[in-house]
Amino acid sequence: MLILHILNLETNEVINGTKSFSRKFYKKDNSYLMLTTPKNLRLFKKPLDIDEVTFEECLEFDEVIKLDLFDDYDFLSLNTFELLGEKYEVKEVNIYLSENFILVVVDEDHFLYKFIKNIITKKLHMEENPTVSLFKINYLIFNEIIVHEFESLEKVEDMILEIEDDILDEKSDIQITRINDIRSMTRKIVKNTRPLLYIGDRIVKGNIRYLKYSDVKKFNLENVQGIDFGIDKLYNFAISTRELADKLLDIYSSRMAEETNSLITKLTVLTGISAPLTIITGIYGMNFKYMPELNWVYGYPLILLGMAGIVIVGIIIFKIKKIL
Repeated sequence: MLILHILNLETNEVINGTKSFSRKFYKKDNSYLMLTTPKNLRLFKKPLDIDEVTFEECLEFDEVIKLDLFDDYDFLSLNTFELLGEKYEVKEVNIYLSENFILVVVDEDHFLYKFIKNIITKKLHMEENPTVSLFKINYLIFNEIIVHEFESLEKVEDMILEIEDDILDEKSDIQITRINDIRSMTRKIVKNTRPLLYIGDRIVKGNIRYLKYSDVKKFNLENVQGIDFGIDKLYNFAISTRELADKLLDIYSSRMAEETNSLITKLTVLTGISAPLTIITGIYGMNFKYMPELNWVYGYPLILLGMAGIVIVGIIIFKIKKIL
């Protein structure tokens, strides 16, 4: 099955992986928005004259984020992250950007696939000038990536706050595993977000394809600067989320210290109450022949009553002092 979607911005013709697809669909004097999976990228290799190196990079996942500038197109490779329950998954996005086409290469289960497919099938955000439409769509793709990463980070933040509440309610051994998992996750997120700063700076500072055309330069310059600002905000959010996750370990350690101190306090109270009892039992454990109380008929129950009284008075005193 051909998993691809093509929108001709000149004619508004849409190809959705049907038998109408032909390798001769591409005309250099038209503008296109194209979407496909890595497995079907070979169908675009010859029509778009895609080089062998980037073609191979699209077929295999790697964690390298790059922006390569070629004569006919720019090649951008990004890594995005998604939360599946409490699991973190990194997915790759490869984008070919030319004067007259945008080709996005992602897996079918990627959030960007659904987003771009929706633009193509519903012909959204189209302008009278196809070139302006192309660059506007380019901005929308970057914006969608940033928005989605922000939403994912908010979910991670909610997970961290949930773990924090659980720790404050009741400490358990399983929580240390969750803490380590979330700390590892936030570190990977920061690692995958940091290279985007390089991409954003290079887009703004370099005279690359987005900013070469006077009729769209103003539109793109403003929006590309917005993308660069969004990337900075995203990275700062990722850093703050990582710091929030690291604080979980301090909270957990603090809870452990509180429980240890509470246990020591209770043991100290027990020692304080039992000290008089130890003295009494020590006295009556001495092996003297003449001890008047030994022959007293009420001696034994009276001593037991006295010992019980000491325990009760001790508990009352510690309760009043709010130590127990």
